[in-house]
Amino acid sequence: MSWTQAIEDNRAIDALLESGRFLLALPMVIFGVQHFLFATIVATIVPPWIPWHFFWAYFVGIALIAAGVAITVKREAWLAGFLLGVMILSFVLLIHSRLLAQWPGDVFAMDPIFGAFPGRLHNACKDLGLSGAAFLFAGTQSEVWKDSGRDKVFTTGRVLFAIAVATLGVLHFVFPAFAPGVQPMSAAVKFPLPGQPMWSYFTGTAFLVAALAIFLNNKVRLAATLLGILILLFGLIVWVPWLAAHPEDLVGGNYLKDMGLAGGALLLAGALPKRDG
Repeated sequence: MSWTQAIEDNRAIDALLESGRFLLALPMVIFGVQHFLFATIVATIVPPWIPWHFFWAYFVGIALIAAGVAITVKREAWLAGFLLGVMILSFVLLIHSRLLAQWPGDVFAMDPIFGAFPGRLHNACKDLGLSGAAFLFAGTQSEVWKDSGRDKVFTTGRVLFAIAVATLGVLHFVFPAFAPGVQPMSAAVKFPLPGQPMWSYFTGTAFLVAALAIFLNNKVRLAATLLGILILLFGLIVWVPWLAAHPEDLVGGNYLKDMGLAGGALLLAGALPKRDG
């Protein structure tokens, strides 16, 4: 038996893949609760040309909680996953694109609350990946998927997820000082093991290989399984000691987005048949 067969036939791996939707849903619920607890801060993230900032802070909070619960219990699951994917993708188009452009004189984009450029780029990629993960979940809930194993929404999610993972992989080489895994949005979050640059280049390469497999729809189950495990492993290595030393960061979204991306990878792997080619 090859090592790939050993991974695909392992019951523990099967159980891990089953956790994918929960790892995606939990951050959504927590983010939703935070929209109510920190509505004043969330309202400042709403672009200035959009009216009723507090309304949108609360509305998005309700939507995130509802989507997280629906994904968990699989009630109105297709609609919840699809609308969640659309909503997060709109964040990328309406907010992240402007923050990355940083046009001269744009007071909104220059707000220090959004951090420096490398962190903004990481954050945009994470949200793009979360959007793809939501579409992946929605695709697996459709009747078309159940009948044929193919669905346009699922394919859209797979492509968006692959683009996000590939970009995160490239960023490991462009900004190797950031911790490996799914890189934090701040270089202040350090990787606690020795040889940090080596780990950054290793994980960057792994992300690029996984993204290529997912994009080309070849060996996707294996690639997504290993990607999900890698994200979870490095997430534990990076975030557990950091959050233990900086518990105030528990209210942030950095590690939660990493959890959601791991969930997306495992969800993708779990949706596909073993030895999917």
